[in-house]
Amino acid sequence: MIKTISVKQIRNGMYIHDLNCSWLEHPFARNQFKITDSADIKKLLKSGIKTLKIDTDKGLDIEANSEQTKQPAEQNASSVSNTPPGTAPHNRKKPQNLKAVRTKAKDIKKQAEGLISTIMSDVKLGQQVKMKEVTSIVNNMSESVLDNHNALLGLSRIRHWDAYTFEHSVNIGVLMMSFAKSRSMPETVIHDVGVGGFLHDIGKTLTPDEILNKPDKLTDDEFVIMRRHVVDSRIILEKTPGINQNALDVAALHHEKYDGSGYPNGWKGDQISEIGQMSAIVDVYDALTADRCYHKGQDPSVVLKRMLSWAGSHFNPQLLQEFIQCVGIYPPATLVMLNKKYLAVVYETGKNLLMPKIIIFLNTRTRETIEPKLIDLAGQDKYKITSSESDQQWNVDPQKYLDLV
Repeated sequence: MIKTISVKQIRNGMYIHDLNCSWLEHPFARNQFKITDSADIKKLLKSGIKTLKIDTDKGLDIEANSEQTKQPAEQNASSVSNTPPGTAPHNRKKPQNLKAVRTKAKDIKKQAEGLISTIMSDVKLGQQVKMKEVTSIVNNMSESVLDNHNALLGLSRIRHWDAYTFEHSVNIGVLMMSFAKSRSMPETVIHDVGVGGFLHDIGKTLTPDEILNKPDKLTDDEFVIMRRHVVDSRIILEKTPGINQNALDVAALHHEKYDGSGYPNGWKGDQISEIGQMSAIVDVYDALTADRCYHKGQDPSVVLKRMLSWAGSHFNPQLLQEFIQCVGIYPPATLVMLNKKYLAVVYETGKNLLMPKIIIFLNTRTRETIEPKLIDLAGQDKYKITSSESDQQWNVDPQKYLDLV
């Protein structure tokens, strides 16, 4: 398995699959090799490389190492904080309950949408991205995801088609961080992909509004112009101090496809970085579940089924399976019907994708509302989900019930 890790996590016995840089930018004679000497680790630490890829089929994994097997140089590396520059270390004390995290997450999401709106307006006027502000808000988003990713995932279901570009940018950041967290990627990488997701569509500031907001199908010529936003995003971010390769990969590669049919490069398979492959999955998922001026968003369970049919063509099959494990078949804030004909809203996902925690609130047979009750479907055998339901069709705001428990 190919895995992205921080350079500070490198250990003897690991197999380097990719150093994430040009051969001119590292001190080794080759890009792929097994670490067998502490001197190589010291070279890596001095090289300026922040993250790299290892192949766990050809060498050790992170979890396979114990404290007793570390070399002195490696112990020094692991003692350095993984916290992004300019931030305080994450404090992993007793986790907060989901309601408390959701309260904080609401403010974070509102601030993030306001910031990306301001940034896009500034960039449109020729100004540079203010990375200090981006880093600050992504730090807050990262904290929320690390506390309990269900909070921001649930809030990402709140969509307004006229604010799609801003909400989509924030949601891609949230989804990328949640995906990275679920894959046990380093906190530095979780932060990086949050920045990349937050800014991945910054190139749309250069796309003409009449094309960006066109309610009808784009012509071939218009689609060529629309596709240009990926290149524009990369160019803008490459000129932005403080952006690293992980963040760039999210912006530059989110429209590449696993079979090579994507754009702008037409890369396929492992030509696309792992983070680039992750971003392609996340971008399609969020776009298809969103309400747009030209189409109604689909339920997450329907979208995931569609995406599974594209595994191996559009997406890396293994990464797609891991993403489904991350968001769940029924993500937080999804309206669902139970077998006893009760309506409920998903509160929190768990290990069993078909049995999340839900809040039951309506008897659909009698049309009587009941006292909202939190039920862990995995801890009982009375109820099971039979289908996902439309918020609009039932005229229900799921967020209302999430706030009650």
